[in-house]
Amino acid sequence: MADDNDRVSQVARGVRIDLLIAVCALLISSLAAGASWWQARVLSAQTEVLQEQLGAQVWPYVTVNAGINSDTVRFGITNQGLGPAVLRSASVLVDGVPRVGFTGLLHAILGPKLIARSPHGERLGFTVDSGPPGSVIRPGEETIGFSFTSKRYAGRFLAGYRRMSFQICYCAIIPGKCWRSDSATTKDPEPVQSCPEIPNDLLHTSALDEILSRNI
Repeated sequence: MADDNDRVSQVARGVRIDLLIAVCALLISSLAAGASWWQARVLSAQTEVLQEQLGAQVWPYVTVNAGINSDTVRFGITNQGLGPAVLRSASVLVDGVPRVGFTGLLHAILGPKLIARSPHGERLGFTVDSGPPGSVIRPGEETIGFSFTSKRYAGRFLAGYRRMSFQICYCAIIPGKCWRSDSATTKDPEPVQSCPEIPNDLLHTSALDEILSRNI
């Protein structure tokens, strides 16, 4: 009888030891899982901080500049930021209405058939320097330069600048970092998720076709 009791006690002690080992193993496993979760969270936070720091270092800032020199009016899109700007769309509007190319801009401000309406022998110059969607503007660089030379029309064209607005959407070289700027407001460019595809904007209008066109 005593032997049976001893065996029962030994079995009970063995069960308690196994249970204790299992509980300890479960506790260690839980602690390891918690530590892994915490490390992942800290790493994610550190990654976000690094991305923000890197984003600040390569932040582009695109603006539109306008000016007049003698009888020549010129517009240009300039990157005044710290990093390259990838142009995705660039639209010009007059009185809130989108215009197709710089020719459409001229006609909206000055009317059509400018060449035919100019006196014989009067100089009328028109130059465009543009690029396709995805064009990159380096810091301090200007692109999509547009100039219009006319003794008769230059002043009138620049006077219509208040009726114009340029809406530009561009991205940094870091994926997911895009902004939309509007020359009609003094606010900083607005962060956006992505840039829209605009078929008839300045980036899709052929500069060569505009220059060679006799529809000016």
